[in-house]
Amino acid sequence: MFFAVTESNLLRRFDRWAGPALAVVALGLLVLETRRPLRRRVRPRPERWLRNVGVAVPSLPAMRLTLLPAMVGLAQYLAPRRPLLARVPEPLRLTLEVLALDYIGYTWHRLLHAPLLWRLHRVHHNDLDMDLTTAWRFHAGEMLASIPYRAGLPALLGVRPATVVGFEAVFEACTAFHHSNSRLPFGFEKQLAKLLVTPRAHGIHHSQVQRETDSNFGVVLTLWDRLHRTLRLNVPQQEVTIGVPAYSDPAAQTVVRLLALPLAPLRPWARPDGSVPTRAELPGQQVVLAE
Repeated sequence: MFFAVTESNLLRRFDRWAGPALAVVALGLLVLETRRPLRRRVRPRPERWLRNVGVAVPSLPAMRLTLLPAMVGLAQYLAPRRPLLARVPEPLRLTLEVLALDYIGYTWHRLLHAPLLWRLHRVHHNDLDMDLTTAWRFHAGEMLASIPYRAGLPALLGVRPATVVGFEAVFEACTAFHHSNSRLPFGFEKQLAKLLVTPRAHGIHHSQVQRETDSNFGVVLTLWDRLHRTLRLNVPQQEVTIGVPAYSDPAAQTVVRLLALPLAPLRPWARPDGSVPTRAELPGQQVVLAE
């Protein structure tokens, strides 16, 4: 049975099936965001892509060689020893496992915005545009730091290894999707945002207005943002300035500086001239997806 295969078999299945599937998803999103961009770019694509891929060169192997094996290995070891979920019949057990994994992703994302982990996560947010490659722009240290939380908690809850692997493929596909600069038909995305995190919703999370950055932490489902009142859908995309105001100099965003950034002191949430990006609060925060 799928839920009974070994750790090595699960990882091989991930490489064999999830890897190519995620490549197809990325290619489709690349075509879509090229033909129907959502936001106007402020920096040349080649400049950003080279830098984002340079940051991803150590981080993607860190995910595959450390985080994913830890997630599967701990689940393989602890799931049989955590009887709570084992008593739940299918398909309810699978549903609860998926919801637990997505909620762990939501809470981990909120922790990344706390000062200690923000040292790592700001590498991702400093991008001055947001597109598919931003989904790969995570510091390798962030991947390593996530192991106790993203691997340990599911194992302690008794989530099965196969669910962990399957959900990780969905997690990565959704990360690519909502970071893409893809303009979906507005009516369709408005309905989709009731369930899933979309490019317009996540674009607000990358805003230089801090109140907006501190919203929309979900990865797959918007459910957790609704429950915790961190959902914000009312900001039009063309009014969103992507990035972190203290890091607005593109010349300073070389691969070497980005990889060394976690060691640098934290900066106030302000532009180099001391001004703070603001926006008047708009009505319909949790209800209306703005076009």
